Amino acid sequence: MEKKREDRRSKYTRMIIKDSFLNLLKEKSYDKISVSQICKNSEITRTTFYLHYSNLDDVLLETLEEALEISKISMNFEKSSTNIFIDNDVIPLCQRTATDPKYNVLFLDPILSDYIAKRLYAYEKKERIKQLQEVFKLTKFEAEKIYTFVFFGSFAVNKSLEWIKNDNWDKTQNLIKDFIKYGLLKKNL
Repeated sequence: MEKKREDRRSKYTRMIIKDSFLNLLKEKSYDKISVSQICKNSEITRTTFYLHYSNLDDVLLETLEEALEISKISMNFEKSSTNIFIDNDVIPLCQRTATDPKYNVLFLDPILSDYIAKRLYAYEKKERIKQLQEVFKLTKFEAEKIYTFVFFGSFAVNKSLEWIKNDNWDKTQNLIKDFIKYGLLKKNL
């Protein structure tokens, strides 16, 4: 089935729905947001909402996908051969996405946090496991376990820092990267 091309009005309507969703997340948790509230804030009817989305989860998925794409583009990730486990200047996907002012609110919601972590984990898993295997000469099993530890551990630390970039954040990130890098390098000696 061919995908229908969206016109400018449809794109605009979808954008205001997503923006309204993000604004509401600043005020209340995901489970407290309703389609009616989004419609009211967007100044659209429920019929208009349902022309574009089946439910609130669809808005969340599209918003998250948009945030991931923007983060990916900003790092030119697919064509990059940089390794986040060695290069201290490279910021992992969850940190790039969470520090974007528009999408930061997604990471602060306690209801969405675990779901988003799992989505982000899956988003870069294949590439990161491959990098770990190549650089540190790990088996696929070892690389997957290291990646799981690094990703969810870093996610938890960032969550505890409320995703705010400051001196504490910088120091913590550098400490974590050094811990991982030197631990993996020592394994190969």
